[in-house]
Amino acid sequence: MTLDVYTEALRIGQEIEIIRQHFKAPKAKTPERLNIQLNPRNSWQKTYEIFVKINILRGKNKLPRIEETGLEPVKDLDPSLVYEQVRRILVELDIFKTRMGIAKRAELVSQQHGKTPSDVYHLLDTISSHLDGVNGKSFTPSFVFAQNMRILEDLNTLLAKLNIHERSSPPNRIPNATPADVFDLALEVMVEIQRLQAMAGIESIEFSALRKKEITPSEVFTMTGMIISDLQPIKAYLNLTQQVTPPAIIYKGKQPADALQALGWALRKIKQIRSLDY
Repeated sequence: MTLDVYTEALRIGQEIEIIRQHFKAPKAKTPERLNIQLNPRNSWQKTYEIFVKINILRGKNKLPRIEETGLEPVKDLDPSLVYEQVRRILVELDIFKTRMGIAKRAELVSQQHGKTPSDVYHLLDTISSHLDGVNGKSFTPSFVFAQNMRILEDLNTLLAKLNIHERSSPPNRIPNATPADVFDLALEVMVEIQRLQAMAGIESIEFSALRKKEITPSEVFTMTGMIISDLQPIKAYLNLTQQVTPPAIIYKGKQPADALQALGWALRKIKQIRSLDY
């Protein structure tokens, strides 16, 4: 199924290129491949990111926003679920092209071979970056803040399941915070998530390679996506399979300081979990 996902993702890449040519948008730089082994759950989260950018594209062209797809928590995400997502992306792009009067269609793609989940992730990451070129912009701190609010919702669900009386409060707001500060705090949250994954016997990923020299809100958004994707198997371990992470609410005017404060609260919450027994 991983090969089918990769093949369909190549079609998405073609469709994005057709849209880019239609709008005469500049080509975006292909991101550097991450030197880590990734799981299907990480690829699924990257498809969520692509849906968010499709909404940016729709908004730019005065089309109403669609709600990004959610997924019930599973301990081991089957690649077929990622396949479903890439097919949904193709449908949404076809709808967008129809609305814009773009008649050109992608060419047939031959079945791919020898691809891994990490290959799928890199291709989806490339597609996400190329959408930035079409949109003329990428994520802002407001998008990151929205992701962090989703993380807080997931952690509240975990605390309630474990009967942990939640008494924490948000840390003080640091006005001069930078995206790099938010990214570094996200790494701290990931350390705590991996502590919980070890308790549940869940395979963790090596996330340190996500750290780049220059950190923008886009890198932070990716890192928060990693947090959300890695919380899902923990929720599944606790039989919280009906607790789907809610879609993001649209926020405007948020700064890195707001994203840092929200994520700092998430760190305080997750540190209260010392056991997964309930």
